[in-house]
Amino acid sequence: MYQLNYRSKAAPNLTQEDINNILNTATTVNEEKNITGCLIYHNDSFVQILEGKKEDVLDVYEKIKNDPRHYDVHLLWENNVNGRYFEEWSMAFHNPENKGIQLFINNLLIFSEITDRSSGSLYSFWGNVRRVLLGGSPSVPETI
Repeated sequence: MYQLNYRSKAAPNLTQEDINNILNTATTVNEEKNITGCLIYHNDSFVQILEGKKEDVLDVYEKIKNDPRHYDVHLLWENNVNGRYFEEWSMAFHNPENKGIQLFINNLLIFSEITDRSSGSLYSFWGNVRRVLLGGSPSVPETI
């Protein structure tokens, strides 16, 4: 199983309709390619995880990088993993309302701009997102 994480900045004037279109396309394409993952939108930024066969994930990522609805696409981490984090969803979506999660995402985005890829921070981050999506409470650190 191959996993890829990236962050990007939303294009100016991105609308909710644009986000819905992104999600609809992602769900369709991911189901066809047996890709799972999660997209987060917060403070005009996206953070996404994709999981599946390496060639399929990389193919989707190339298309994502060329999508004009965002820019400054930055690869955070990629690697082979033992299993999926988001096996229940072809594309889960999370627009955080919890202040702790918002702070954690802000810190992750800042951290990703000043350091090389950090799998430890990303594991913690996606583990918390998964917990929230499944109806649990996040265990969010104050800082990364």
